[in-house]
Amino acid sequence: MPKRFPICMVAAFLMVSAIITRATDKPAATSTEHWEVQGDLTEACTCTVPCTCNFGEGASPHHYCYSVFSLDIQKGHYGAVNLDGLHLAAVHGKKSKVWYVDATANPEQAAALRAIADHIGQYQHTSTAAITQKVGDKGNELQIGDKGGFEAEYVMGLDKKTPVVVENNTTWNIQRSIKGKTKYMRYKDEFGNKLDFRGTNSNQGKFDWTDQTEHYF
Repeated sequence: MPKRFPICMVAAFLMVSAIITRATDKPAATSTEHWEVQGDLTEACTCTVPCTCNFGEGASPHHYCYSVFSLDIQKGHYGAVNLDGLHLAAVHGKKSKVWYVDATANPEQAAALRAIADHIGQYQHTSTAAITQKVGDKGNELQIGDKGGFEAEYVMGLDKKTPVVVENNTTWNIQRSIKGKTKYMRYKDEFGNKLDFRGTNSNQGKFDWTDQTEHYF
């Protein structure tokens, strides 16, 4: 007959085995969805033209630089969730930073946009709004629901036909930035932010960002 071990010895062996197993287990790897978005970035801020922040300097003429911007996602995905044709806008004001998720997004797309927004930069508030972003040959425009936005005209170069372009600026991660000057920049929200400016800086350019991009802005 096979040799039988006392129950107490079996229990002790199992206990030691469990301790060893727990000690050698590696933490479970965390997984995140791969995402990529590309399209037009439309932005305006409270600095004069050209925004000195874009050139590695401090804000001017004020000690602050508040901004309003939107991403027109012409092609994008978050995992298997298609984001083509959607928008993600944001406001950096005196009181707080706010993300706006496109009101036309379905629940799955809205959740994906919020996840991307949180990855790009964690703001205090996230809301939903109808976002209208226009990019033309001579200017750009952004409207965030009933909160406000801006309209700008591009700064034309010496030939009076071609906009002034800055490459590889020090803030926004867009390779080529068309410089513009706002006709107006007005915004007000329930979080205490209020902007009312004109004749300030605007940037217009193409973005191509992923979850692996080192810097967004």
